[in-house]
Amino acid sequence: MKINLSKKQYRTLVKLIYLGTWLANAHRTDDIIEEFEELEQYIFSFCKDFGMENDFEYDESLKRFYLTDEFIENSGIDKLIDEYNLDTFWEELIHMMADKDLLETYGEKGLKEMDIEKLTEKKILLLDLYEKEFSENGIKNLRVIKGTKTIQ
Repeated sequence: MKINLSKKQYRTLVKLIYLGTWLANAHRTDDIIEEFEELEQYIFSFCKDFGMENDFEYDESLKRFYLTDEFIENSGIDKLIDEYNLDTFWEELIHMMADKDLLETYGEKGLKEMDIEKLTEKKILLLDLYEKEFSENGIKNLRVIKGTKTIQ
């Protein structure tokens, strides 16, 4: 199979491949998903064919292509990653806080025995409460109240 791409399509594919590989592997150290890395390198290896060689650096010793910092910044990839991280942070925090409150209020046994509709209703109320709080105040009112020491 052969796929023909315009320069614009290749540029978009490069961004998608970078973002996908970043999502899969950025948090990993020893357990990198190699198939993503390999496909990324294969796609990146066509950079000269699309006149994008200045957007990549090639490390001869590692035999790897890397996007330049300039490309990452100018293409908006860094902003997409920042937006994703920020949105994920708030979503996870809101859900964790709601789950914590439900567990503290009803206990594991109470949650297991609770009707799914009632549990969903209670969780939605908590999600709404935390979403409103964090959208209005950020982390300003967030405190860890157990096991902390005051810094003087």
